[in-house]
Amino acid sequence: MTFWALTALINCITSFLLGLIVYSRNSKSVINITYGLFCLAGVVWSFSYFIWQISNNEKDALFWCRALMAGAIFIPVCYLHHIFSLLHLLRNKRIFLIISYSICFLAFAINFTPFFVSGVSKKLYFNYWPNPGIAFKFFLPVWIYFVIYSVFIILSYLKQSSGVLRSQLRYVLIGTIVGWSGGITNFPLWFNLNFPPVGNILMSMYFAIVAYAIAKYRLMDIRVAFTRIGIFLTVYTLVLGIPFWIGFKLLGQGLWLTPVALMGFFATVGPFIYLFLQKRAEDQLLQEQRRYQMTLRQASAGMSRIKDLKKLLNLIVYIVTRAVRLDHALVYMHDQPRNQFILGAHKRRNGHITFIKTIPDDSPLITYLVETGAPIVYEEIKQRVQDYADQDLAAVEKIVVALEGDLVLPILIEKRLLAIIILGKKESGKLYTEDDLSVFSILANQTALAIENAQFYEEMKITQEQLFQAEKMATIGTMADGLSHQINNRFHALGFIAGDALDSLKLSKNMEGSDKVKELLTDLERAFNRVQENVVQGGEVVQGLLKYTRKGEAGFAAIDFNQAFKSAFEMAQFKIKVQELKVVHAYDPQNIPKIKGNFTQLQEVFFNLIDNAYDAMMQRKIEKAEPQYQPTLTVHVAREDDCVEIVFEDNGMGVKKEDVHKLFTPFFTTKLSSKKGTGLGLYVIKKIIEGNHKGKVEMLSDYMAGTRMKLRLPIAVE
Repeated sequence: MTFWALTALINCITSFLLGLIVYSRNSKSVINITYGLFCLAGVVWSFSYFIWQISNNEKDALFWCRALMAGAIFIPVCYLHHIFSLLHLLRNKRIFLIISYSICFLAFAINFTPFFVSGVSKKLYFNYWPNPGIAFKFFLPVWIYFVIYSVFIILSYLKQSSGVLRSQLRYVLIGTIVGWSGGITNFPLWFNLNFPPVGNILMSMYFAIVAYAIAKYRLMDIRVAFTRIGIFLTVYTLVLGIPFWIGFKLLGQGLWLTPVALMGFFATVGPFIYLFLQKRAEDQLLQEQRRYQMTLRQASAGMSRIKDLKKLLNLIVYIVTRAVRLDHALVYMHDQPRNQFILGAHKRRNGHITFIKTIPDDSPLITYLVETGAPIVYEEIKQRVQDYADQDLAAVEKIVVALEGDLVLPILIEKRLLAIIILGKKESGKLYTEDDLSVFSILANQTALAIENAQFYEEMKITQEQLFQAEKMATIGTMADGLSHQINNRFHALGFIAGDALDSLKLSKNMEGSDKVKELLTDLERAFNRVQENVVQGGEVVQGLLKYTRKGEAGFAAIDFNQAFKSAFEMAQFKIKVQELKVVHAYDPQNIPKIKGNFTQLQEVFFNLIDNAYDAMMQRKIEKAEPQYQPTLTVHVAREDDCVEIVFEDNGMGVKKEDVHKLFTPFFTTKLSSKKGTGLGLYVIKKIIEGNHKGKVEMLSDYMAGTRMKLRLPIAVE
């Protein structure tokens, strides 16, 4: 078999496969139908071309030359028909097409007569090259006109089109140039010009480019498309050409070429037919599976719109159990403060059962999911335990069995495990397939994003509430002067009333009266004395609040630490239960230098440090429940070079290592409940000490042991 026969065979296979693929994608589309007719004409031409090239007598060669012309007659008009359909011009060009097809059918009618192909003769290195008849010379300009007219229409619409159509026309134009420039290399020998049909193979590229332009709506770069098509043709040329070439060298021409060519053709077509039938069969067998996979995909796309975390988790388990018809589904959410995963939502289709409520962070299951980041299929892990006797996997399997899970999905964001989904058995008894895992992976990714969005939304709500509360407190602070004035006026009035009453009682005691009356007067005197004492104490409280709420515009002065700490502690007693707290003053009050600072701002710093230490110690007291535990705040003060070093040391809960770097970030809090902390305390402390006072704040903390807050402040110059 010659190279020319091989190129014809490749053209035949390519045009047949591409025509079948494009037509099968949408058999009702006029564009696809006209492309299919175009390819059919190409199949007739290229197959006849192949048989003509391997013919070993003049009679057979002449018959197949006329047969190939039967296909060649319709290639230009089918191509023009396809261009009209691509540009939606069929209605306007209907009469033109009727005339064009009529001319082609007339040519077809006289094709198998000497008027079209008069005979065959030896030309160049072809033993049986066709000779043109008079009708061939008449119809050749008509075909050339069809091609030129097609190119003209493409160029006209290419200038005014946009979007997908413009990209398609670019592909079709380039395919036209490539294909027809290759096809016309067949004609010089018809007119005794010694130029071989070297471009014949380009017809395959032509069919492929046009097919790609029709089948793809998102068109890739033309260079990439050409590269893929070129690789396709090169591989097919080698795979089909080498065996034919070896056979031709060993056996020469003969009847063996026909069955071998058919074998090559069907061997090429076979995989496509197999894949087509396989897809249809799988669609029937896996219809139910495809249904719930589509439901899960749709659910995945809509989850990100749900802002309520609890609602989101309940929706996940509801959709999964209902769509896939599972026995049950569970979602465990990570609780960072408690170092465990907590059951967030669960759903069982039939009956009721109590599920495991928590899974610790150090559980083998959690460790495995964090390390691998991959889903766990129970049947697979069970088999691996049996095959390899892996104790770590056995521990994982044991937990999965306890959860009654057939599939465990990790919900990850950048290797951070947010949650896990446990899926039970399918009610149908079927196993989870690769397709299932692909769909559930999409579901897991969307769930991770949806959970993160819901958590962010909840945090923002809390932050807004905190800011609103802070704004209210700031408003109260601005009102403090007026409020204190009004309250103090009431206290003064009460003091005057009590004083007048006491004076009157003292005068009355000198008057004659019964013992009972004197006893009553004594009780009244005692009561009014208590009123006066409380008036004084109330005035002191008001003055303390006033100092705390004022911004401290007075500037910097020499501050006595003991006075500032005492004032802050007095304020703290209105928020915390000071009787539960032991305070140790580990310093000599008489031997510490004064601080250069703003009294009100330092009072706020000390107040926040006392408050934070108290909350941390109460958290430890509640969580660890140690019988002999005594919440203790130890305060150290000492001179260090030209600074005063102040240390607040508590024996509270401490902070995890991974959270230490976040502590001075606004709105970050480690307290048990977000309602107990705004996450602004340490941020404010750092601003006051380092920004306003040019000092330094350091923190050392051991989780479950305690925290040391170290402040360095400048010494006041005497």
